[in-house]
Amino acid sequence: MDINFFGALRLAKTVLPLMRRAGHGRVIFSSSGVGVTGFMNISPYASSKGAIEALAKCLEIENQPYGISFHLFHPPLTNTASTSGLPIPKEFKVDAKKVGLGLAKHIFSKRFVICHSFGQSLQMALTYRHPLFIGRLTTKMTRRAQAASA
Repeated sequence: MDINFFGALRLAKTVLPLMRRAGHGRVIFSSSGVGVTGFMNISPYASSKGAIEALAKCLEIENQPYGISFHLFHPPLTNTASTSGLPIPKEFKVDAKKVGLGLAKHIFSKRFVICHSFGQSLQMALTYRHPLFIGRLTTKMTRRAQAASA
């Protein structure tokens, strides 16, 4: 929570006065699908990302009159060192370079949720529409993949 949520909150509190005086600005927070759906064995992380979701929504509403927009980067599960310890098969993870280039390509999108690809955008639309179903499904798929590889 200190890094994922309070770090984002401290950032916003620091830049908002400057952006309000300027009459425009753009802030992008990094979120995660598990902040919407939940997932097994990562409750603290998922909770911090769920808090980011709510923070971004509230700040978007509060700061729209000042010409300031808030957005969420929603990368897919990415094959990085920080995800290597997660109980998720490597084949479920997307190449980090592909994700980074895709997010950079869409960085100026006006959408609230910014994804690296069209496919990821569709997945996130489904995730927001059916969060608990998707959370249970991804957990079930992960458990099944783990059992098959054991």
